[in-house]
Amino acid sequence: MSQDNKGPDENSGKGHDDVVLEIATPSGVFRGSFDKNDKVEKVIKEVVKDRDLAEGDAFELYLGDVHLDPINRPLVSFGLNKGKYKLTLVATGSGV
Repeated sequence: MSQDNKGPDENSGKGHDDVVLEIATPSGVFRGSFDKNDKVEKVIKEVVKDRDLAEGDAFELYLGDVHLDPINRPLVSFGLNKGKYKLTLVATGSGV
């Protein structure tokens, strides 16, 4: 698991293909790093688990106004290369 909840600056500059994400969720901010080739669905699953969100609900990930969909695409395909990004996780499930 690449998510570590350390400060984003501690992961940057290591020469890996890591993308440092700060994700606003309904249960607070998630901070962690992922490989740029990880799929969006993996990021969503790890954030939902870490933030103790309802795993049966549907969630969507946004970079500003851009919906990161389809979720089977890697982060890099949305322009998330090495670096730090702020995203938003939005609950769209039936419990919303």
